[in-house]
Amino acid sequence: MVKDLPRQAEKDGTRKVMMIGSALAAILFVGFVVWFAVPQMFGATDYLGRPSTGADKGAPATTVGTGVPTQREAVSKSAKENPAGKEDATGARARDVMQTTQAVNLNEQQREQLRSIMSSAHGPTVDRPNFEMMIGTSVPRQTEVADLPPEVTQVLNGFWGDQYLIAGNDLVIVDQHSRRVAGIIAGVR
Repeated sequence: MVKDLPRQAEKDGTRKVMMIGSALAAILFVGFVVWFAVPQMFGATDYLGRPSTGADKGAPATTVGTGVPTQREAVSKSAKENPAGKEDATGARARDVMQTTQAVNLNEQQREQLRSIMSSAHGPTVDRPNFEMMIGTSVPRQTEVADLPPEVTQVLNGFWGDQYLIAGNDLVIVDQHSRRVAGIIAGVR
């Protein structure tokens, strides 16, 4: 600090520093508004500025740690029909699980059978999983899973030898070889 400045020069310097700080704060504020709000207005990205998942934002979301809407109910045809498919170093099984996603076609009787089976099963249950509930998403090793009851494989006509967990009210089927989400069946609990 310079000692012998006139009082007016000190005031002018302080005013100049305050104006520069205010302008910088205003620029940062406008930048944040543009970063978060403008893409939302056009539906181009989610709330963090990431590209949209392509999910139906009008449909109720499954339980997701990030809160981003994902697939409500789907299965992987490959995982369902080919449970013996092994994962290799190239990740072909994981890609195949993800690329063969289709809608779940269960009648009310099958859904009731699943509810009955899952109500008596004492497998792992979580309110909010620590992974995104989409077909093909990797399930972390620290997430507990159990063997899928044989009765469920009979009702679904597939997924022999796979594993599962209950996330909220939904059955999440985990591919035994790639440890990826292979199916999501809503409302089994």
